[in-house]
Amino acid sequence: MFCSRCGSRLDPTSRFCSSCGAPIASGPSSSPPPPPPFAADNLFRPRNNRMIAGVCAAFALRYGWDLNLVRIVTALICLSGAGALAYLIAWIIIPEEPYAVPTNPI
Repeated sequence: MFCSRCGSRLDPTSRFCSSCGAPIASGPSSSPPPPPPFAADNLFRPRNNRMIAGVCAAFALRYGWDLNLVRIVTALICLSGAGALAYLIAWIIIPEEPYAVPTNPI
């Protein structure tokens, strides 16, 4: 069971969300959290939180790695000629994240 306001996992016996304090609807009428705007199994270069092209951020988000650690390892690898070439190829191949279009429920 998930909170319809913040999407955090809830205990089935709780009446309020422990994260945001929203009241929980009892019974099967509570809806699951909305799906993420983009598929989590795809590799996209994000539009925010990137330094040069977002290649490091793309790998860190996709595989759940620490972004700073990925940047440090990439910098060490790019000191060799092949690492810089691999980064440029990844910059070209990995697509940029699509724009998020807000939805207004009417």
